[in-house]
Amino acid sequence: MSTALLEIRNVNTLYGRSHILHDVSFRLDKGHSMSLMGRNGMGKTTTLKSILGIVPPRSGHVYFDGEDISKLPTWKRMRRDIAYVPEGRGMFHNLTVKEHLQMAARPGSDGQVGWDYDRVLETFPRLKERLSNLGTEMSGGEQQMLAIGRALVTNPRLMILDEATEGLAPLIRQDIWNVIATIRESGISTLVVDKNIKALKKLCDRHVVLVKGQVHFDGSSAELDDNLEKIETALSV
Repeated sequence: MSTALLEIRNVNTLYGRSHILHDVSFRLDKGHSMSLMGRNGMGKTTTLKSILGIVPPRSGHVYFDGEDISKLPTWKRMRRDIAYVPEGRGMFHNLTVKEHLQMAARPGSDGQVGWDYDRVLETFPRLKERLSNLGTEMSGGEQQMLAIGRALVTNPRLMILDEATEGLAPLIRQDIWNVIATIRESGISTLVVDKNIKALKKLCDRHVVLVKGQVHFDGSSAELDDNLEKIETALSV
C-alpha cells in the first residue's frame, strides 16, 4: 500500500452551532491526485480549511506525512510544504505579477527547488507578458494562472486547489487542467475541488463526494464509473 501524504480521520467542524462536517475521513497517497466534489454548501471548502487549520475542527485529526498536525497553526502547516490556491485566487491588489512570484518563492523543506520563477513563466507564457501588471488588473483565467504559479514556487509536496476552473472560459479551463496534470507528473500530490466530473476522472486517482458534510462516496475512477448515476444525482439534487 502507498504511504499516505494526507489523511484526515473523523473530522467534525462547526461554525458556531452549525455542524458542517460529520466524521469526514479520507486519505491521499504520495504522488497521487484526489478530487473533492459536492454541491454548493456540502462542506468542500470547509474541509480544505479544516485541513489547513483556518477553521479548526472541533474533533478528529489531520495527518501530513504521518505527523499529526491537528494542533498546529495554519502557517506551520503550510511550512510542511502545503500550498493552497483559494477560491477567488487571493490576489494582492498592490503587487505586480512579478512581485507575487518573487514574494512567494522559497525552497521546499528538503531544500529542493523543482519549481522556480523561470519554470513558472515557461509553464504560463501569458504571465511573462504581464509581469508589470498588478494581479488584480488581469482576467480571471490569468489570475488563476498566477495563483497556481505563486503556489508552485513554494515547492510544495501537496497542492490544494479550491474551485480550480470555476467561472473560466473553456479554453482557459483546459489550460488549467493541463497544468494540473503537469504538476501531478512532477511528483506533487494534488487535492482538487471542481465540478467537472469528466476532467477529474481523467486527472485524479481517487474521488471523494460530500453530501451534507458527510462522505457519500470515496473510490477510484473505475469505482466512480460504476457509481456514476448515483454520484451525478448527488451532485445535481
